[in-house]
Amino acid sequence: MSRRARLCACLAASVLPLAGCGGGGDAPPAPTSLGGTTGGGMPSSSTLSPAPRVFDARALEDGVRQVLTQSYGLADVGEVRCPSGQFVQAGISFDCEVVVGGARKNVTLTVQGLDGTYQVSQPR
Repeated sequence: MSRRARLCACLAASVLPLAGCGGGGDAPPAPTSLGGTTGGGMPSSSTLSPAPRVFDARALEDGVRQVLTQSYGLADVGEVRCPSGQFVQAGISFDCEVVVGGARKNVTLTVQGLDGTYQVSQPR
């Protein structure tokens, strides 16, 4: 079983709503599934659409840290800060600030689907 598959299986087994799995190496990481979203109420009629879902910033930060350490194999990942209020909308991207080895860097999260999957870029 590949490292990515083990990571995904581990996360699925633990029902971890705050983080997901991602790829590593030179290829873009596999989308990460994030259950830590809010919103979505129950529409009372077919004319109402559900409220847009918003990522939980803390869950994103935990997920980014996990992808950086487990999928990219980076040691000494410190603070991770992701902006709050980011909508779960396929195709949007936003940056999170990370500290790796004492240096401030950025990673870009690209939302893959309405289910909250996203990709994390390598720090730059």
